This record gives sequence, C-alpha cells and structure tokens, in this order.
Amino acid sequence: MDEIMSQHQEFAVCPSCENPNLRRLDENSWFCLDCDWDNLPVIPNGDHDDILASLRHGDLHSRRIAAQALINIGDADRHLATATDTKVLLEALDDEDADVRYFVAVALGKLAANGSLGKLKQLARDDASPLVREGAKTAVEQITNREPQTANREPQFADRDTRTLNR
Repeated sequence: MDEIMSQHQEFAVCPSCENPNLRRLDENSWFCLDCDWDNLPVIPNGDHDDILASLRHGDLHSRRIAAQALINIGDADRHLATATDTKVLLEALDDEDADVRYFVAVALGKLAANGSLGKLKQLARDDASPLVREGAKTAVEQITNREPQTANREPQFADRDTRTLNR
C-alpha cells in the first residue's frame, strides 16, 4: 500500500479500504485510520527500547512511526507496557506534532494506562487538533470502560430512576 500511496501524492480515499480517513505522515508516507491498524507490527515485550528512544529523540517521521508502533506493544490480544513505556508515552503526549500525540493517545488507551487519564482528559478538552481530541476521548473511554464495575452501580441507577418517576 505504501508504494501505491507514494506514487499518488494526492487522493481522496485509501486505495485499500476506500475510506477517506487518511493522514499524511510525510511526503511519501500515509496512514489510513481505518485499515492500517491491522498492519502495525506486533512488538514483543522487552524488544522496543529503540522505538522508545525514537519517540523521545527522533526526527518527526521517526517519532510518528514510533508512536504508531507502540500501539501494539505485547501481542495482538494483550497490550502490555512497562512503567518506563508508560512514562515515555506520557511525555510524548506533549509532542509538538499532532499525529504523534494522536497515536500516543491511542496507544495509552489500548494499554489501559490509568495513570494517563488526567493528561488524556486534558487533551480531549483542550488540544488544538480535532484528531488528537478524538483520539484522547476514545482512549479515556477505553481506559474507564476497563475499570471494574462496582456491585452497587445498577441499584443506584434504579434508585435514581424511581426518584425521578415519583416527583
């Protein structure tokens, strides 16, 4: 797909899935927000120090690629990260590039990194990029939906509904 995309500098839809959700990473690289997630490499645990270094110190293209790759730390079914990984990802939420911030937010959501909720909520509200705001909002939802449900939650909703009906 990269060969197709680099040959056609301007197009309206992804040549693979025909959806318009494309992001230009640089003059020769594109990322489809609909179909490219499945094509990201799986990174074995403990085998991503170079990627973390690129996220911290790389040029713009390297930071974007590293942020994308870190979405799949672990394996396809279990997204695993160490405390160091999460720290680097949290730092990268302040990257000057909106695409890097977006991919990092998505990675944190998939990793269910509870420690990132405050920063993700801030980005969901305040980031200048609509894409980053949407990615951060989705990440917050992913993290909060993974938190254990309390046993009393259902009766509390029932009580509230009863009080509303009795007014």
